[in-house]
Amino acid sequence: MARKKKKEITHTFEVNVSKLSISQEKYVDQMISFISENLKVEDITKDGNKVNIELPQTISKKMFKLRLNRFLYQSGLKSDFRLISMLNEGKQGYMFMDR
Repeated sequence: MARKKKKEITHTFEVNVSKLSISQEKYVDQMISFISENLKVEDITKDGNKVNIELPQTISKKMFKLRLNRFLYQSGLKSDFRLISMLNEGKQGYMFMDR
């Protein structure tokens, strides 16, 4: 008899990319591909200026923030943007802001 797979507990992070998309839309697509390559992503949805990323519970908020900062550094945007934390309606997430 085959074993049933346990459904992993996930949490969703919301990333507000409104400032990032003003400069160029390609950076948003680069961020999505960078996160999906470097983390075990369950689901990514883009809704206007917000990107919802569903990650397993084993990936902490700090690890997610480190990956976003690494994206800024590797794409050469670290001197233009910074990452701040935000809390919307119980959702945890981050927002890109101009320096």
